[in-house]
Amino acid sequence: MGHSRAYPVFRTADAPEAYRLAKRLCGFLEWIDDEFWVGAEPRTAEEARRVAAAVPGAAVDYAVARTDPVTGDYLHCDFDDVAIADDATLSAALPLSMSAWCPRGRLEQSFFNALGAMSASMDWHGRWPEDPESGTGGSQQYDGVQVVFHSDDPDLARRTGDHTVFVHVDRRMNPDRVRKLVEPAGAEVLGAPRIGW
Repeated sequence: MGHSRAYPVFRTADAPEAYRLAKRLCGFLEWIDDEFWVGAEPRTAEEARRVAAAVPGAAVDYAVARTDPVTGDYLHCDFDDVAIADDATLSAALPLSMSAWCPRGRLEQSFFNALGAMSASMDWHGRWPEDPESGTGGSQQYDGVQVVFHSDDPDLARRTGDHTVFVHVDRRMNPDRVRKLVEPAGAEVLGAPRIGW
């Protein structure tokens, strides 16, 4: 198994610009999955309702792990449908983690429009084309594009005011190969890779 290497290739305070670049990079993938993954961390009941409206059926859990004070067992949210939960129930559960696999091309824009100030991620899995010079091919397991909003970490572990685009690759791909992938889109490798998906 293992994880992808997530190279940061673009950072900006302009969320639409980050989103547009991520979508452009998706166009360079040789193959792209029919579904994409979204994740958000609403901190208010209003934010949670916006995500639920944009992504019906999203999985809901606590963003910060909670344990039973007696047993020490991890607790999970006891409601499934944010849309019908009352404000008191939602407020007691915040911050939330909401995520879903969605059909590509149908919900990206509505999810993006719902974001506001939330930390969130949009991930497109695919495969990068083979590099004729090095003979290095892509990996359907590890390749793809990710844009994170209000964070500079693929797991949303750190909240920031900026938005970051990551290119995910197999460990066999070096930074020079990643540069060749992203330069046509006007991006560049901004630093060392992070642990990806």
